[in-house]
Amino acid sequence: MKLGSMFSLRGPALASLLVAACAPIVGVTELEVVERAEPAPPVETAPDAAAHDDAAPSQVEKDAGDAGDAGVGDKRVFVTSTAFNGIMGGVAGVDARCIAAADREGLGGDWVAWISADGKNAIDRITHDGPYVRLDGARVVRDKSQLVSGVLTSPIDRTEKGETVTENPLVWTGTFMNGTFSTDCNNWSTSNALSFGAIGTLNRVDRLWTDNGGPGGGFRNWGCQTSARLYCFEL
Repeated sequence: MKLGSMFSLRGPALASLLVAACAPIVGVTELEVVERAEPAPPVETAPDAAAHDDAAPSQVEKDAGDAGDAGVGDKRVFVTSTAFNGIMGGVAGVDARCIAAADREGLGGDWVAWISADGKNAIDRITHDGPYVRLDGARVVRDKSQLVSGVLTSPIDRTEKGETVTENPLVWTGTFMNGTFSTDCNNWSTSNALSFGAIGTLNRVDRLWTDNGGPGGGFRNWGCQTSARLYCFEL
């Protein structure tokens, strides 16, 4: 009985002893967890975000600078890859050919031909003051006044496709060197060889770019059966 009682007493006592012994261990574990949780981990995203924000204006400024270098305000000019006789449906029909050429190549913009007709002057149809550049970026004139100065910076010898013309350099203009009306194939409505229109030469940078003086042989201008291209200017 005494031995059994001793074991009976030792059982609860042992349990209490084990609980008491474990309590510090639990406390230590909780303390360790708390101690590990106390230091807040460093927030790495805030400095990165700040650094990114600092860099963003610089990139925007760089992009703006690059756009400025590209020549904001420049307008384009090309010569058509296709040639036509004098029947073109008046000035509206001539302009339509420039617009169609630009649209086929996805150039965008508004376009008119360098053309005079019915007493109206080509120079007055160019409403942008320049500069004008070819599709390859080469400057043709610094401003509108240079078109009638008798000296271009570069010839207008690139087509709407960006290709250099290597054959048939003739271009219908109906326009003297000073940008005014010359002869116009009866307002660009005839291909009669006995009617005449003024033509320029696309690989020239002197006054002959708009009026080359005719084919020679006593003829000041060209018969309207002639096949010639068009100069097209962006507005």
